[in-house]
Amino acid sequence: RHDGFRGPSMTSRSPSGRLSSREFGVTMTALLAALRESDGVILRGLHGTRARRKSDGSEVTLADKDAERILRACLMTAWPGDVIYGEEYGGTPSDRGRCWLVDPIDGTASYVLGIPMFGTLIGLLVDGAPVLGCIHLPALGETTYAATGQGCWLMRAGASPRRVRVGAPRPLSEAKVGMTSIKESSWWTRPGGAEAARLARAVGRLRMAGDCVQYALLCRGALDAAVDPFMKPWDIAALAPCVTEAGGVISDLQGATRRLLERTSIVAASSARLRDEIVRAARDRRYGRYPA
Repeated sequence: RHDGFRGPSMTSRSPSGRLSSREFGVTMTALLAALRESDGVILRGLHGTRARRKSDGSEVTLADKDAERILRACLMTAWPGDVIYGEEYGGTPSDRGRCWLVDPIDGTASYVLGIPMFGTLIGLLVDGAPVLGCIHLPALGETTYAATGQGCWLMRAGASPRRVRVGAPRPLSEAKVGMTSIKESSWWTRPGGAEAARLARAVGRLRMAGDCVQYALLCRGALDAAVDPFMKPWDIAALAPCVTEAGGVISDLQGATRRLLERTSIVAASSARLRDEIVRAARDRRYGRYPA
């Protein structure tokens, strides 16, 4: 059993790129310390911040930028030789060696409204493959984290970590599926938007959990699937290890499972059968265009 992040020192990774149990523990100790620092900035601004629009149309706040600076500094101190690629300050992702991907506030739209359904995402790539992911929800006081071969874990404030798994398989007609939204004015001109809107009519129960929160809920069986039509590498890198180590499956809206970091949409589900049903429903034009 993973013992709650103890470990005296870093150890060499295996030839497969996986982290050893000890390295996983030491890494999470350092990440949680970094997240405590960034939480201070993020939570102070929760009920009184303003956002501006970036060139891609997404929102950004001063807290996004300050939090990423803190996380970058902590990662550089702990692993000075590693590459860092973040949403706010960019960088060049590397498919050789170790590369950290950081999204300081995933769900900025909720954050700006003072809604606690947002999180900080940190993922680690080794030779281009996601091997560790962390979904940290500052306002909810919980962290879901995983590493390849080490399982997926949930830690809440004041409690010991516990291993979590996705729920029992369900058909799409009975499934609880999380999404962030089902329609924005720009959806119809972007790949994935129409597919996600069609899917909304086919699911058993649709839940607007939103952004990274829905993947944390999937990992512990509270949701059966989560769908995002518009994703970036810093989102996928953190989510993929958590979903797969919890026993789930992940692809894009077309069903592609290889080279996930290059995908622009994500379907994560508790079973391959449910994932395949979601992909088919998203393509099924019988569900039509979601009303404007």
